[in-house]
Amino acid sequence: MNTGSVLQLTEFLGTTIVALVLARFIRVVPSVVLQIVVGIIVGSGVFALGTRAFGVETLSNIGLFAIFFDVGTDFDAASPELKLAMPIWSAGAGVAASMVAVFLAGLVIGHGIGQSLLIGLATVSTSVSVSLYSFRSLGPIRHLEAKVAVIAGIFDDMMGLVVIACLAAMMTNSSHGLISLVASLLVVVPSYILRSKMANAGRGFGTVGRYAFVSALLLTAVMLWLGFGITLAMGGFVAGVFSGTVLTGTERAGLRKVCMMLGPLFLVSIGLLANVERGVSLAEAGGVIVLAAALILAKGANALAIGHRVEDRVLYWFSMVPRAEVAGIGLVLVSPRISANFELQAILAVVVTSLVAPFVIIHRGRRISPAGGS
Repeated sequence: MNTGSVLQLTEFLGTTIVALVLARFIRVVPSVVLQIVVGIIVGSGVFALGTRAFGVETLSNIGLFAIFFDVGTDFDAASPELKLAMPIWSAGAGVAASMVAVFLAGLVIGHGIGQSLLIGLATVSTSVSVSLYSFRSLGPIRHLEAKVAVIAGIFDDMMGLVVIACLAAMMTNSSHGLISLVASLLVVVPSYILRSKMANAGRGFGTVGRYAFVSALLLTAVMLWLGFGITLAMGGFVAGVFSGTVLTGTERAGLRKVCMMLGPLFLVSIGLLANVERGVSLAEAGGVIVLAAALILAKGANALAIGHRVEDRVLYWFSMVPRAEVAGIGLVLVSPRISANFELQAILAVVVTSLVAPFVIIHRGRRISPAGGS
């Protein structure tokens, strides 16, 4: 590790601290948006950092894991409002609509059929981390819209994994993506079923035993990520869900504070994706707007499929829009086979959706009572 690497790591950590402080004192702009914007400024101007800078990707992964672990700790995946078929049907509608909408948007802005299809396939997943962070700023996750979005997002990610695994197998002649898919299925599906059977499982545990149990869950999730490629979002959420069954309310509150400090590591790194120091032409900017509109409108299919089973379908719709992790997963896979300007447009479109949705989520989330999701 050279001096330059240490400097990059220090710059990223310093940027995250600045973002945390600003978010504490500037209340006009949602904290999640502010932290992403700080990342954009730093990545494109102040330090010209990128997501591949030394240690940045690792810290970003830690932040992503913390966001989903935090949500999982006080999330009742077995609550009667969450009928299993409801999130699955909604997730499927959103995936199908996204694939078609982004493919057509690519054609509209002048890209070929093959490249447009790759981008459409690579961006089918809903990555709800930005939504969850936005809901968390409103307090505990009690809105039914938020809970359904989490479950639908997990199934959405599973469907996205199927697409990415098939893409990886075709493009690299490797079975690693298929192994990741199987590992994710083996973790998520049994977890969804077993969670309801572990209620109050920690009553017989002492403090040391509870923390040892949580530590084992965290270690298992990380090993599954490193060894089999299960996504950190899924791993963090599942670890949090099971941890919530043994931790006391005070312990969950303490861990939540830690997670809220780590989450910005991921959010700032989203801003770093918008590495536009070389400039963006007017045509490219127009392409970004078209792609972002397609990404947002396509997720309206989630709201249509869910029907009136949530109180605010617009809130649920925009809960499914943010797609921050997609730029670091699907787009990396297809980037060697698409033009540099199309890749830049897709990344910027992802950043735009991540900036737009929190305003809608926080505004509408404050208007409705969360009692329906308690």
